[in-house]
Amino acid sequence: MSEKAHVMEVLRKNLEPLNSLFEDPLVNEVMVNAGGIVYAERAGEMIFIEDAGLKDVQIESAIVALAKSVNENVQANSAKTFISASVENLRIAGALAPASHGGPSLCIRKHQQGGKRPNLGQLVERGMLTQQQADWLTDLFVTEKKNIMVGGPTGSGKTTLANALCMCIPAYERVISVEDSLELEPELKHHVRLLTNASKGVTAQLVVQHTLRSRPDRLILGETRGSETFDLIRAFNSGHDGSLSTVHASSAEDMLYVLEMLYQMSLPPDASLSPDAVRGYIARAVHVCVHVTRSVEQGDDGKFNYVRRVGEIIRVKGVENGKYVVESIC
Repeated sequence: MSEKAHVMEVLRKNLEPLNSLFEDPLVNEVMVNAGGIVYAERAGEMIFIEDAGLKDVQIESAIVALAKSVNENVQANSAKTFISASVENLRIAGALAPASHGGPSLCIRKHQQGGKRPNLGQLVERGMLTQQQADWLTDLFVTEKKNIMVGGPTGSGKTTLANALCMCIPAYERVISVEDSLELEPELKHHVRLLTNASKGVTAQLVVQHTLRSRPDRLILGETRGSETFDLIRAFNSGHDGSLSTVHASSAEDMLYVLEMLYQMSLPPDASLSPDAVRGYIARAVHVCVHVTRSVEQGDDGKFNYVRRVGEIIRVKGVENGKYVVESIC
C-alpha cells in the first residue's frame, strides 16, 4: 500500500463522517475545528458542514494515527502536539491540546491531480487574472525567460498560477521541480520531479543543490521558505533563466524583502554578507514578482466564495541607494 493510500485509509477510518468530502474532487480543503465543527472549501465556496457528527476523541485519534503513518509521534499535553506532513498531493496540519485551545484541530488540503489543473486561459476565464496579464506573464516567463517569484498568503492560488505558467514551457526544455508534496502537475514530458523528506534528511537545500548537477534548463521550487534560499538564488544567478518559485508575502515588493531575510538566514556557517550585497544579488536573480490575493465575497445567493486574483506584477530593475528599484507592470 502506498503512503498516500495508507493516509487516506487512516482518514476514512477515523473521520468516517467526512468521507464524502475526501472523495469529492471539487473539495480542495477540509478544516476541522475544536468541538467537531467542520468547514470545507468546494469549488471556491466556503461551506459549513452541519451536524458533522465528529467528537474531539475522533479528531485526536485521527491526528495521532496520521502522525504514526508518516513516522511521527504526537500526544496531547506533551511537548509534541503538532503534525505537519505532506504526502503526494495531500498537505496535513493538525494540533492537539494544549496548543489547540478547546480541543484538537485539523486541516487537510487536497491538490488536484494532473489533467485537472487549470491552464492560464482557464484562469483568465475564472477571473484570476486578465488576458493582458496572462499575455505579459507568458512573454516574460516563456519567451524572455525571466526568473519569476509568485507570492501571496496561504491559499491564495500561488501554486495554481505557478502550475499554469509551467504548462507554457516548451516541450524541449528540461524542467526540474523541487517540492515537499506533489502540488505542481504541469504535465511536461521533459520534467524531473524531486521530493524533499525532512524526516529522512532529504532537505530542500540538498535537493536544490542536486538539481544544479542534473542539467536543468529551468528550476521550479514549489516554495521558498528556509535553508534552500541561498542555493535557489545562486541557481537563479547561474544561467538557469526562466526559473520560478513561490513565497509567502503581503505585496509584490515585500517579496524581495522576504527573500532577503530568508537568504541571510540560509547563508553557510560563518558566512556573512552586508544587506546591500544581498539586495544587489537578489535584484540580479529575481526579474519579476507576481502577487496574488485571496478575499471572500458574498454572492447574491448569500453564499460566501473565495476569490483569488493577481493583484500586482512588478519588474525588478535593480538597487539604488539601498532600496529595490521596481517598475509596476499592472
